[in-house]
Amino acid sequence: MPRVQTTEQSDEDIFALDIGTRNVVGILGRTENGVFTVCDAVTVPHVHRAMMDGQIEDIEETARIVRIVKERLEEKTGITLKKVAIAAAGRALVTKRVTAYRETDSREQLTDSVLKSLELEAVSKAQSEIDRESGEKSLSFYCVGHSVIGYSLDDVPIKNLLGHKGKKASVELIAAFLPGLVAESLYTVMDMSGLEVISLTLEPIAAMNVIIPPEVRLINIALCDIGAGTSDIAVSREGSIVAYGMATVAGDEITEEIVRNYLVDFDTAERMKLTPPDEDVIFTDILGYERTLTGKEFFDSLSPAVEQLADTVAESIISANGTAPAAVFLVGGGSLIPGLQELVAKKLGIPETRAAIGGKRLGKNISSPFSGPEYVTPIGIGITATLQAGYDFSTITLNGERIRIFDTKSVTAAELLMNTGYKPYQIIGRSGRGLTFTLNGEKQFFRGEPSTPAQITINGTAAALDHKVRQGDVIDFIPAVSGANAAVTVSDIAGESFSHRLTVDGEVFTFGNTVRVNDTVVSGDYIIQNYDSVTIETIETLGDLILSLPFDTSGIIFYKNGRQLRSDYILMEHDDLITAEKKSETGENTPNRARDIALMSESAQNPDDVKTPQPTAPKGAISVYLNSRRITLEPHKDGSPNEFLELMALADIDTSDPPAGAEMILTINGVNAGFIDPLSDGDDVVIKWDTRNAKNR
Repeated sequence: MPRVQTTEQSDEDIFALDIGTRNVVGILGRTENGVFTVCDAVTVPHVHRAMMDGQIEDIEETARIVRIVKERLEEKTGITLKKVAIAAAGRALVTKRVTAYRETDSREQLTDSVLKSLELEAVSKAQSEIDRESGEKSLSFYCVGHSVIGYSLDDVPIKNLLGHKGKKASVELIAAFLPGLVAESLYTVMDMSGLEVISLTLEPIAAMNVIIPPEVRLINIALCDIGAGTSDIAVSREGSIVAYGMATVAGDEITEEIVRNYLVDFDTAERMKLTPPDEDVIFTDILGYERTLTGKEFFDSLSPAVEQLADTVAESIISANGTAPAAVFLVGGGSLIPGLQELVAKKLGIPETRAAIGGKRLGKNISSPFSGPEYVTPIGIGITATLQAGYDFSTITLNGERIRIFDTKSVTAAELLMNTGYKPYQIIGRSGRGLTFTLNGEKQFFRGEPSTPAQITINGTAAALDHKVRQGDVIDFIPAVSGANAAVTVSDIAGESFSHRLTVDGEVFTFGNTVRVNDTVVSGDYIIQNYDSVTIETIETLGDLILSLPFDTSGIIFYKNGRQLRSDYILMEHDDLITAEKKSETGENTPNRARDIALMSESAQNPDDVKTPQPTAPKGAISVYLNSRRITLEPHKDGSPNEFLELMALADIDTSDPPAGAEMILTINGVNAGFIDPLSDGDDVVIKWDTRNAKNR
């Protein structure tokens, strides 16, 4: 027999393989004028149970079946097949739905790099949760993609964050992961079959691309691919795939029920299961007896197992979706079990007309002589490959180490680094956190230090983080260094002078700059925290000190070395001040008894400093102390009391040109006074400009 002339597989020829638990289905198709056309298909069952629940158990046997499918398709089509698109079962898929937050500067627009970094943080968070939950360091998971579910700005949902301003941005996404051993076993089988993988997708995603195209995904629809070993679930809502699920109950459970009920081997049970409901079921059991059942008798006996499968499928759909969906599609060979479609609808609480067997009618952009639910997944694998939406492995050298990573045909350097364990702040870099606090009532803001950008070279040339990586690339990466957070101490804003000390009657007080944070006095090495309230109180003169002392100073005179001090006296380190009452019962300024000896001793040594008694005032006159200076006020002829206003002209201050930012202090005996307040003999009056706040502005 002459050999059939063959041609090489072109880029347009898509060879797709669906490696199931019971069968391996291969199709050859191509896209022409926007329509995916299936040219031919081959189905070969497993002779031995090389697959268990969607996972390859016997690599060599699975590779043998794959080679048979490949060779038969080559014979039928005359095309030598070298490249293949494949899919992993949903059982292997692990998903995480996570939300990531980031505080943002409300004065700056959100950029694409900020959004990318935010998404990477969410993927990293999902990766950490997956790793933590797996609890096995030897079991590695690979992120095979993520889908954004929604954004929020200041806790308000928003469609797109780009260009907006706010204080807090967040993203919610679903990230999908695949155990490394699942992908590696699939790739090993392809290597042994002489095939290069051009696309690796996930079976539920492939089925979605056939049954529920993107324009229909606004509807809450669940798709369940019921194979022999697993039932894989995908859920669409609001325009995207939002959840995945899986149940280990599938068609094999029905087959096993037949084995138990009728004492037949597994292969015989499989043939019995595929008998049309309107035909008799004829079989020979393991004891050698030939039996005949009507189709109704046979399928009625399977009702408990079918109902259990329907229960599991419905529960898994509700678990993935959170509630019953608007509609459900069943695909895969297991979906053909009589009565299953109606039972699933009943268990979900939806009308029977909202549950359908997918694959009887293919999408408008699909042409195939092969139809039915068993062809949905292999056709979907082929379509996914043409959309370049499938994942593939690429071998990349990163910092001298060869790694195999999933490739979506458009993996960026940043995504590659994330998938190999680098954290977002190592890839993007993060400016140090800013510091906001109030200083004497005014808001202060200090920026954190900028980050040092990451350095990346691809094949010896500097590259950006959004550069697309390719098979065989050699990448050298130096991580970004995040900037330091803004750090400000009390000394940074108040200087070092606040630590001076003096004593008043033996009690220690501080002067210079007294700093309070949230009403608590702090030292110079205190590190200011976000939202602290900082107050700086400057004490330079005796008058400043008098205002800050925690006791009544209205009737007290301050002395140093026996000399009475004026309120404008400039305080000095280690000053030792003592006080005396202004008047004794005899009307003279006499020191307190506790200080008599010290004052007399100091006065004897300093006779020039001894206070000279004041002359007797006119009858009816009063003496007051204005800024520590004694003033005698003549009595009014009408007998009315002297008033505070009379001292304004004697205060020696310029009210026409006050210091910038200063406030006037007007007190009688330490209490705020008004211009018409009456004066009494011996009152201590202060009239001066308070420039403490002005100095800090």
